[in-house]
Amino acid sequence: MEFVIDTDFPLQGMVPKKETGAINFLNKYPEYNGQGITIAILDTGVDPGALGLQETPDGRPKIIDIIDTTGSGDVNTSNVVTPDENGCLQGLSGRKLKIPTGWNNPSGKFNIGVKNLFEIFPKGLKDRLTKEERENNWEPQHKLKTSMALAELDNLLSSESEPLPDKGLEKENLQATVEVLDKLDKHWTNPGPVVDCVVFHDGNTFQACVDISLCGDLESAPLLTSYRESQKYATFSRAAMLNYSVNIYEEGKVLCVVANGGSHGTHVAAITAGYFPEEPERNGVAPGAQIVALKIGDSRLSTMETGTGIIRGMTEVVRHGCQLANLSYGEASHWPGAGKICEVMEQAVTKHNLIFVSSAGNNGPCLSTVGSPGGTTENVIGVGAWVSSDMMTAEYSMTEKLPPNQYTWSSRGPCTNGALGVSISAPGGAITSVPNWTLQGSQLMNGTSMSSPNACGAIALILSGLKGRDISYTPYSIRRALENTALKQDNVESFAQGFGLIQVNECFDFLTKYADYPDNKISFNVSLGKNRKGVYLRSKEDCSKPHTSFVTIEPKYHQTAGPEEKIDFRCHMALCSSQPWVVCPTHFELMNMARSFSIKIDPRALPSGSHFAQIQGFDTQSPHRGPLFTVPVTVIKPESLEKSSEYKSVVDKLVFKSGQICRKFFHVPEGATWAEINVRNLSADQSPRFVLHAVQIREQRAFREHEFYKFVTVPASSTMEYAFPVHGGICLEFCVARWWADLGDASISYDIQFHGVMPSDRFITMHAADGIHSLVLKSLLREEIYPSVSLKHKVQPVRPHEHIVRPLTSRDMLMGEKPVYEMINVYNLHLSKSSDVIVSFPIMSDLLYENEYNSQLWLLFDSNKALMAAGDAYPHHYSCKLMKGDYTIRLQVTHESRDALQRLKNAALAVKIKLASPINLDVQATHRDALMGGARMNSVISPGNVVPIYMAPLADDKLPKNCTSGQYLTGCLSLAKGENAKKAEKYCGKRAGRSAQDTYPFNYVLIDPPVKAKPLKGSNKKNDKAAVMKSNEDKAKEDMRDLQISCITKYDQQDLFNKLVDEWPDHIPIYLAKLQALEAAKTRTEKLDEIISASDDIIARINTESLSAKLGIKIDPRPDAASTKSEAEKQKNFLITALVHKGCALGDKVIQINEKGQKQADCSSGADAKNQMLELLKGTYEQLQMFADLNDSKVLPFVFKHAMALGFYGTAAKTLLKQQEEKSTKDNDLKLLKVCQLLKWDHVTQHIENCLPVKYPSEYIPF
Repeated sequence: MEFVIDTDFPLQGMVPKKETGAINFLNKYPEYNGQGITIAILDTGVDPGALGLQETPDGRPKIIDIIDTTGSGDVNTSNVVTPDENGCLQGLSGRKLKIPTGWNNPSGKFNIGVKNLFEIFPKGLKDRLTKEERENNWEPQHKLKTSMALAELDNLLSSESEPLPDKGLEKENLQATVEVLDKLDKHWTNPGPVVDCVVFHDGNTFQACVDISLCGDLESAPLLTSYRESQKYATFSRAAMLNYSVNIYEEGKVLCVVANGGSHGTHVAAITAGYFPEEPERNGVAPGAQIVALKIGDSRLSTMETGTGIIRGMTEVVRHGCQLANLSYGEASHWPGAGKICEVMEQAVTKHNLIFVSSAGNNGPCLSTVGSPGGTTENVIGVGAWVSSDMMTAEYSMTEKLPPNQYTWSSRGPCTNGALGVSISAPGGAITSVPNWTLQGSQLMNGTSMSSPNACGAIALILSGLKGRDISYTPYSIRRALENTALKQDNVESFAQGFGLIQVNECFDFLTKYADYPDNKISFNVSLGKNRKGVYLRSKEDCSKPHTSFVTIEPKYHQTAGPEEKIDFRCHMALCSSQPWVVCPTHFELMNMARSFSIKIDPRALPSGSHFAQIQGFDTQSPHRGPLFTVPVTVIKPESLEKSSEYKSVVDKLVFKSGQICRKFFHVPEGATWAEINVRNLSADQSPRFVLHAVQIREQRAFREHEFYKFVTVPASSTMEYAFPVHGGICLEFCVARWWADLGDASISYDIQFHGVMPSDRFITMHAADGIHSLVLKSLLREEIYPSVSLKHKVQPVRPHEHIVRPLTSRDMLMGEKPVYEMINVYNLHLSKSSDVIVSFPIMSDLLYENEYNSQLWLLFDSNKALMAAGDAYPHHYSCKLMKGDYTIRLQVTHESRDALQRLKNAALAVKIKLASPINLDVQATHRDALMGGARMNSVISPGNVVPIYMAPLADDKLPKNCTSGQYLTGCLSLAKGENAKKAEKYCGKRAGRSAQDTYPFNYVLIDPPVKAKPLKGSNKKNDKAAVMKSNEDKAKEDMRDLQISCITKYDQQDLFNKLVDEWPDHIPIYLAKLQALEAAKTRTEKLDEIISASDDIIARINTESLSAKLGIKIDPRPDAASTKSEAEKQKNFLITALVHKGCALGDKVIQINEKGQKQADCSSGADAKNQMLELLKGTYEQLQMFADLNDSKVLPFVFKHAMALGFYGTAAKTLLKQQEEKSTKDNDLKLLKVCQLLKWDHVTQHIENCLPVKYPSEYIPF
């Protein structure tokens, strides 16, 4: 059979331009290709080396500037140094940096800093480099060393020679060697490269060098200026292929190393304005436009946008005079059009003539799922995602061309304030450039993240044409033209497409034709009070009666308008309603003031479902221009389910075409707490794909709070069952949507049924001191119940111990006008064991776009100042695993008001610590059972009945350790017994804003742990009499003695020691103080004999045989047993301390002899001294074994010295690793480095050297 090869590839569908008329426009006006237009791309950053992003058609640089506005690339370069006599600088990484002779630095002074590049490398790149490093460098050498160690151990075990005295220790050493190698392999991580950074002024400008050689060879690293000055960039390495540029701030004190945090921003930039001179069909929509790349996604937060990133970004947009900005980012917000970020965006539009375009969101197909800012901010153009037939062939390689449609996942309006939410639509997919570090060149991406830059590029073409013809415009005139000329798609609802698909030619013609109309400078602001921009009725009650609303229209003039224009403005308007159930006046006179009119909406006769109407205002002098304003009216009329149907709705056979959507709206019965759905595939030979989506909208809560989402493939002739939580009394939308790319017709049926067991309190807090806690339950239907409480986390509130408010630099000035201040609170955290931790700042949790403060960011550091975790508005995104130890959390909040920041100076953090295993709190049916620990409740509840439940406080032995008053345990109350109910109670949607969407959150407030009862003292007349007889004078002498002992430790007072010994010759703490003073001396290595002698003084005063006898007693019936045992333990600790110090000193002496070399060791005196020391060391080791566990952290320093003295480096390494588990210190890592060098583990040595600057930075990284 002969193949038919179609060589005509549908290139026009790769970056769609035909559907919007962009190609036609460029063919018609090639000079209006975006030339003269600057577009800000606020995203993950843009790769300046990516294909198509180097230049414009007329040879100008494509990217004017690249800026990291998040702070993730910042390096503190405030350290000023001068070169030594060899022309070298001592870098903060520890490397020597050779200054190239070609550098011109008149002052001779250099600013230096250090940066861990993994802080800014994209996750995908880090994963690739880590995999390559392990496979290419670590594993080959490690496997070889491990096999050699195993062979050596095997040889020892199989040896038939006579047993040697140290053979047991040698065996332990070889076993430890294998164990250490295994542990190093198991816990191997790639620390990433740490680079030194050098900044200096060459007499003209600041220059920066990043030591990408990693060895101080600055000659091999390029010199860069701030990107805007020369548009130069460099590449970190051929392995990484990550391009970077720099920006220098604050007179060289801050260097920002700018690298893209992901492929998203580069893809967006290429869609908007990519230019491929050799392959013009690959061009972006506006190839002649230039770009300002603003990285607003913080690399420390997996490129999550931050308030600082966006607000700084908007300031840079204004500074660069950008005409357009694209933000392909967004989050679900609790309330629309409010918050500092949205305020700054509005200012950029209204005061600086910016046209701001943003993605509507990818959270469809349910209604009211638009995100902030694209779907919720008044002067932001929100763009939905549309797919054409050509895209299906070119991008998705589909076997059939389907009719154009909206993507299933494209967010739908209306916004909760009544606004339409989606302004326009554009193609939402493309195959185009991605960063070089991906090693891909190009990639398919889809989303409203792609439709937004497509629309932005189209608008750039229009603006280029207007600029070319010297036609003035405002953001208001552009938006009205876009909406009035958009192509309405008949098969797509307005909630999804907005006003329709953007049309470049029609919009351009509209703007040129109607350029002289005075209302082009006016925004007609629509308000219905309380921040409402339209009518949105969604409840059963709202739809049961007519409504009258007052609509206020206020002309808002562009800043270029003069007073005469405002005075002369009069507009005779005709008002039209698109639906008969919405009645409005026929005419409306408007001048330069806010005026109102009333409208009437009567939804009573409407069937259940969604209904949309518009009231549009036309200029009676030019109605052909389309409406000057639109008032959207949305009515969601839910259907009510009756008790007789057991609150169940059955939908019989439905036939779905590709992309078809079926919506049902229900008034959720009061008392319902979960819904169960069953979806049946009626086809025997097809397995179609569907999205099951349910949303409830609660006042001032984001849709994601009450959302169910499942993407499912329904097998042929099968049924899929799901359950999810609901809120009674609130309208629920349940949406069944056929996936847009699923071919053929599909037949299904489904049913949905509401159930409910509801406690009297939805959010339950039980205080441990309040005794038995009770609730009452009600049920919607007859349900089996088996209540239980599962507590999974401990929450530890932490107050700040440091607080500062200070001004930020010009980099943070709002629009270059208002100064901004930062508040830094510092919190201390101690973890007694390794735990999974979530840090939150509760007063601002879950607030980003709607936050009235500019930004929030916390950074968590270990005791060595190494960054362990970071987080912002959404704490549940940033769970981290922390080892036991001490941590510091630094919180930054910014605002332009110092008073607003001062209000937060004592605000607490909440540290949520996962328990090792859940703690279950039993629930009983009666107060008596709760009091007496009776059986758990297991019952049936009938509709209308009220059933009480009782919970007793947790027993003390069930509480986690180290709990204190003010902390609380958190978890959930589970009520129903059925599996579906339990799934619903724990449901966590793919887009949920928290780790689990518990239906009934349960907090258990802790009190202080019980005080341990002191043992009753037996009567010991002799001791009692002696205690009474002890005079005040004797007590004063002892107090004075103890004070003097502390002076010995601090000041090494030998005379004082001698005096105290004469007076108290058997008081061991005196000798211990001297020992501690000797150990703390800077010349310790010269006082090893004194340390041994001081240790022997202590050991000699302890009767070890008597001590062993006392410690060996299992049951001591004597009245003074407790005090005897306590005294014995004290003596034991003294002995262990002395033996450890003595052993360490002996080990050091042996090591010193070893280090003096073979020649001296061969002489008889040297050999005798060494042998003598080894015998003493052996005796100390054996004696210590009798009283201490060699794995005890207090003993490990001696075990290490003992192993080093005997040359048992495997045991030494194992000991150091144990110490590092207790507390990681640089000193121990340096010791481990030396041990690995002795073991000739070159790959481990290199790894430790690479880790040192990452694990032990000299200072905290900046915000």
